[in-house]
Amino acid sequence: MDTCTFKCLLTPIAAVAVAWPAMAQTASSPAEVLPSVVVTASKRSQLLIDVPYSITAIGGSEIADRGVTDIQQMQSVVPSLFINQNAPGASRIQLRGLSQGVGFGAALVGTYLDEISLNMPDAQRSLDVPLVDMARIEVLRGPQGTLYGDGSMGGTIRFITRAPRLDKLEGSIEAGFSQVSGGQTGWRANGVVNVPLSTGVAGLRLVAGHEDLPGWVDNSANGTKDINSAKRDFLRGKLLVKPSANVEVSAMFFHTETDTKNGSGSNADRSIASYIASPTKDKTDLFNLVANVDLGSVRLVSSTGYLDRKIDTTAELTAVFAGAPFKALILPKPTSGGAYRQDMSQKITTQEIRLESDDIGSLTWTAGGYYRKTDTRTVTSDVWTDATFRLQGGFNGTGPTNVKQLALFGELTYALSPKLSLTGGLRSFKEKAENVGSKLPSGFAPPGTPSTLYDDHAEFSATTPRLNMLWRYAPKGALYATASKGFRSGGFNATATPRNYGPEDIVSFEIGNRGSLLGDTLQYEVAAYHNKYSNVQAQDLAPGCTPATCQALTVNSGKASGPGLDITLSAALTKSVTLDVALGYSDLAYDVTTAERNQGDPLNFVPKKTASVSLSQRFNWAPGLPGMVRLDYQHSDPVKFIIRNQGVNASGNSLDTLNARIGVEMPTWQLYLEGRNLTNATGVTLPGIFGLPDYRIAPRSIGVLARAQF
Repeated sequence: MDTCTFKCLLTPIAAVAVAWPAMAQTASSPAEVLPSVVVTASKRSQLLIDVPYSITAIGGSEIADRGVTDIQQMQSVVPSLFINQNAPGASRIQLRGLSQGVGFGAALVGTYLDEISLNMPDAQRSLDVPLVDMARIEVLRGPQGTLYGDGSMGGTIRFITRAPRLDKLEGSIEAGFSQVSGGQTGWRANGVVNVPLSTGVAGLRLVAGHEDLPGWVDNSANGTKDINSAKRDFLRGKLLVKPSANVEVSAMFFHTETDTKNGSGSNADRSIASYIASPTKDKTDLFNLVANVDLGSVRLVSSTGYLDRKIDTTAELTAVFAGAPFKALILPKPTSGGAYRQDMSQKITTQEIRLESDDIGSLTWTAGGYYRKTDTRTVTSDVWTDATFRLQGGFNGTGPTNVKQLALFGELTYALSPKLSLTGGLRSFKEKAENVGSKLPSGFAPPGTPSTLYDDHAEFSATTPRLNMLWRYAPKGALYATASKGFRSGGFNATATPRNYGPEDIVSFEIGNRGSLLGDTLQYEVAAYHNKYSNVQAQDLAPGCTPATCQALTVNSGKASGPGLDITLSAALTKSVTLDVALGYSDLAYDVTTAERNQGDPLNFVPKKTASVSLSQRFNWAPGLPGMVRLDYQHSDPVKFIIRNQGVNASGNSLDTLNARIGVEMPTWQLYLEGRNLTNATGVTLPGIFGLPDYRIAPRSIGVLARAQF
């Protein structure tokens, strides 16, 4: 670790350490006791201090305090979490240095809404979950293959919704407006209602919302303003039934729909020359039925899930085609444009059944089985304003993957003493994948060239173990150590050569310490880890191709390894002032030189360092008029995008943003003034290549939010 990195990581900690004794001992303003946190990351309820691996839990009250609407705005709270968002619903989630920004392939970070997985094979767009009426978010860092399967190599994010209350009619409504610097005015409205259908037996909770997301990118080609605006709607319903003391059944429905007019890529002046509109419509319907049955010493849990997602998107490639051969035929006019269109539908059915022992005695265990079936349909085509040739023939098929997976898993914890416990877990799964379809010939093919038929089949299997040790060396302190393995299946490319790419895996070793000090007024967690990453799935282009004539593909590109460090700190400085710090450092780099990478190159789209500092205070504006103020700062290092054999070595910018919130908080209503990116930073979050635009942080916005409860 270099000197600059060491200083960046330790400076906030040192500042708190120096200032703390004076603040903690101020008799006139005693510090507040921070609450204990209960999580279900290990598929059972336990105190966070008893979880034997690195985890961040963000409660519903903190989500509301920060005024955020999606996980992209919460990344500053979680060390080593970085999210690139090209547009609403088009997020790439990176955790602990693992990036899913490749041509194809499943996610590297698992995402769950309650008990259902949101991950989709070969879909790099993470599903947006509106953070309205959430119980908490749990971010599990490091491979989670045992309990959460493939696609959780970097970790798992769990969105846990509030359960219906069975004893009280209640609800809330909120509305807000915001003005983006140099752009539009946006607004949002959300509502929650809880209805007890039968006191103590059944209840229903409904959540709905709409958001107009303001645009700020102007089209210099035709003078159109704010072309990247979007609309997002969602509806979530949750029914809870407790027919007896030992049976609990919940059914959740979630619908979300995002309509984006254009991507958010732009030049530094937040303009772009666009000749073809690039809209995206993203629609998802989800259902999750969960049954919990207490059988005495054993609990039976069944989770049935169904996810139906449709993504219709157009990506403008005019700048790419401008450098292609035969430009005069492809783009005969100065206003000519070309784009790539994809309409994709995925239907995913899942079933998990598990048995869990009770929490009595020195031995606890979880065992279960999991089944997933994915049906995919994709149609692609080229879109031109006036081109003679179709460069990339359209595709119609399962594109690229249909998947069936069956897995068995188990985890056992044995308490050697009241202070020391060992946990061992194992997951074994087998997956069958297929890619069936046809691709039309390109415009450069001779007349009469037939379509290319694809009928690809592959099987992938893996066993992913995990070992944990937890030592409660003090009533409020715990030391843990973890060795775990993660796995991601291979798949098929859309190009003719090479068709297939193989699976990859990661082995991670971690040691951490968490606890609380000074009468529970200071909570902390420090975790150091080392990753060994094999058969890395990386982005490339097919041999002999140019960006205009070939789609991106995925190849297995050697090995990578490196250390990392996560630090979180929460301190109640006084009865009304709280400080939160999150620091992440990941130095995962390639160990070997390949066609795509040099030894020492970082993984694409991953910042080496991330940091955030939040300071909040509650006070009274006047007697009987409580208020709050909050200041949030976050930093991330530049990300790289490297494909050596294509001459690509692009870099983003360091990102430093400042958010603020101030408001009045009465028992039944609240009013806030909010500011985001107050310095109006314009840094590049995702560098463009081959003439494609960079993606930048959203401009400064100032807004007002009002909320009321009943």
